[in-house]
Amino acid sequence: MCKEIILDVHEMQSPEPMEVVMKGLENLKQGEYLRMLHRMQPFPLYDILLDNGFRYKVTDGEYGFDIYMWFAKDKKTGELIKSLI
Repeated sequence: MCKEIILDVHEMQSPEPMEVVMKGLENLKQGEYLRMLHRMQPFPLYDILLDNGFRYKVTDGEYGFDIYMWFAKDKKTGELIKSLI
């Protein structure tokens, strides 16, 4: 079973959301994924994710956007996220 880790940054001001997500990615383990709740799309984050072996999906969320992030090599987690959204 995959584990969801929620990062609620929707009330934070820049650069706090980026600091929180980078720490979350640093601690992420196989079989886990991050779900960041954000009021805006963090466009600079997307290239960072792809350049460092992660994948992401963005959906509309309660506070604006939900950004799901997981290891690109973790196919099981990727399939789970695709089934959720």
